Amino acid sequence: MSRQRAFANQERHEQAQRLARMGRSLLLLVATVLSFATVGLLTADQLYRPDTFAIDQLKITGRFRYLDPVRVEQAVRDVAAGNFFSVNLREIEDRVETLSWVQDAAVRREWPDTLLVRVREQRPVMRWGKDRWVNADGEVIRLPDNAELANAITLSGTPRNASLMLHTAIRWKRQLQNSGLHLHAVSLSGSHAWTLTVFDPEHRQAFQILLGREEPEYRLRRFQYLFADQFRGTRQRLDRVDARYPDGLAIKATQVEAEGDVAMQSTDRPDSPGVAGR
Repeated sequence: MSRQRAFANQERHEQAQRLARMGRSLLLLVATVLSFATVGLLTADQLYRPDTFAIDQLKITGRFRYLDPVRVEQAVRDVAAGNFFSVNLREIEDRVETLSWVQDAAVRREWPDTLLVRVREQRPVMRWGKDRWVNADGEVIRLPDNAELANAITLSGTPRNASLMLHTAIRWKRQLQNSGLHLHAVSLSGSHAWTLTVFDPEHRQAFQILLGREEPEYRLRRFQYLFADQFRGTRQRLDRVDARYPDGLAIKATQVEAEGDVAMQSTDRPDSPGVAGR
């Protein structure tokens, strides 16, 4: 019996020693963590203090035609509070993107004391209605009154279709140039019916081509074939072309009798490569 008590007392003693070692290890771990945390806080305090690691240089990059880089610099300095580590890059980007002519901006740090601001200027490609523009990404945008673009095609329709209209207009512009014609405007109705305004430099006359909804590409090619076959080099000046016929085109044209002398009568007839009606 006494031997069993001795073993029990020894086991309790060893258990107490293990608990004591675990307690000391835990205390050491807590002390270590607190030490690292303290060092981290002190280091962070030094890193984020405004008077240390100050931003001394600002680099602004981009290709600018209308945008003044000085305006970008001012916008950055207005919100670039803090040092190299604490400056809010997202806030700077948002501020720069509020400037006229800025499409988007990206800001990053360059060690040890520089902010690099990359700015993409809006690039208008076509007009949208009377007072807006379409940029190279197919977005409808507003620009200052000094925006200019020679011979810009005018688009009109629903803004959600702007990208589709932009790429279609670019394609049709090249296509019509092969016929010696210039595309001036493209309209897409709510029912997806296409209408073009085309300028004929030979007769110094603009006219409309109604393509409708179905197979506009085919209808435009059909018009080009007819134009080359029956109207190019003649004294007939086109006023309107309705290409929505299933097997032909309705054409309104004016007969030009001589240079500067235009006949009063006009013709309005269905025509095609062959002759067909509605």
